[in-house]
Amino acid sequence: MFSLFRSTASTPRPSAKAKGAKRAARNAKQRAQYSDPLPFVALSTSFNFFSLSTYKYLLPGSSPPYPEPYVGEWCPATRSVNISSDGDGIEIWRRGMWGKGTLSRSSPAWRIRKTQEATGGNKRKQLSLEELTALKRQERAEFKEERLKKERLERERILRAEQMGESLHPAQEAQAPPEKEEEQPKRKRRKVAQTTQELPGYSEAYLDKEVLQLSPEEALFLFHLNLLTVTYNSCRLSLSQFLHRVTTTSRPDDPFLVHFVVYYHYRRQRLIVKPGLKFAVDYLVYDGPIPFTHAAHCINVIGNYHLWEPEEKLAREKMSWQEINLWQRLMGNVRKRLKLVYVDIPRPEDFGRKDWRDAETPEEFEEVLMKYRIREVMNSRMVISRERDANPDTK
Repeated sequence: MFSLFRSTASTPRPSAKAKGAKRAARNAKQRAQYSDPLPFVALSTSFNFFSLSTYKYLLPGSSPPYPEPYVGEWCPATRSVNISSDGDGIEIWRRGMWGKGTLSRSSPAWRIRKTQEATGGNKRKQLSLEELTALKRQERAEFKEERLKKERLERERILRAEQMGESLHPAQEAQAPPEKEEEQPKRKRRKVAQTTQELPGYSEAYLDKEVLQLSPEEALFLFHLNLLTVTYNSCRLSLSQFLHRVTTTSRPDDPFLVHFVVYYHYRRQRLIVKPGLKFAVDYLVYDGPIPFTHAAHCINVIGNYHLWEPEEKLAREKMSWQEINLWQRLMGNVRKRLKLVYVDIPRPEDFGRKDWRDAETPEEFEEVLMKYRIREVMNSRMVISRERDANPDTK
């Protein structure tokens, strides 16, 4: 007889397929948080057949509401634009992986972590990146301690055998029964009774310590799209004033401008671009949200002066074969591809007498960027064993 009830004793354990489906549902929930990248505007209104707001943007000449720009403060000491609001910082991070939390690895999670500590929440259901790092370090320390203990027991066994004059043949030593110390079963971790422990109390000023830092390239890109307002000493900066603060010269080969042309090129393709300092390159390019993907390409920017020959070249023009070999080996170890991006630097005469940093509107700055051309060169090192492993059918 078919029954809707099932006893707990006969309930089967969840299979690997069920665990995979649960993991996929959890990942789908997380991906939904990163499904709206800037600068693409998402309509927050829900679809309703009987609501006039659902159809008013379908009329000719109408457009969806443009979001209010975020507000950031320019910090000359760190050369970054700081977002102090926790809500804005989390929203900017989720909508395109912009910036970095000052007290976190990437996403600004300081307030969430400290609030959970103060309230006793997050019973290890979903660990943050910082908690995962601490847990891995603890497991690594326990593993090293256990390994040192086994090595010490092995040295004591060998020393005791030498003192007793025992010299067994390697084959006999392998067949010999293990000693009592090695027969000890693995100890199971005992569940320690939870004791009442005072939860820490954090003030509001302590929870507001973290800010989201935007790099000059990220801030200029959002500024150019009217999605960010930058202030300094309680005064709002114009686009021209901000350009004068992030650049050093008015020359067309200013290092920041040359690098921003490359950053602008990839960001316009809806790719996530982050600094590549940890891999000794200029940029890292992600084709998806950072929590789910790794950077597929590493970018190095090189200036090309074929249009003019200045006496002093500010942008990097060339690289040695030793550097290329170094990058090739490094990229092969981390499974990434190296891209050399050459930027054709225009002549100063192409800008006219006006300083390009005096652009007051996004359209004027867009004309400056359009004077540059880039060429991409893919540089890879073929590893025979890895290529064979990737294509097992080939012989």
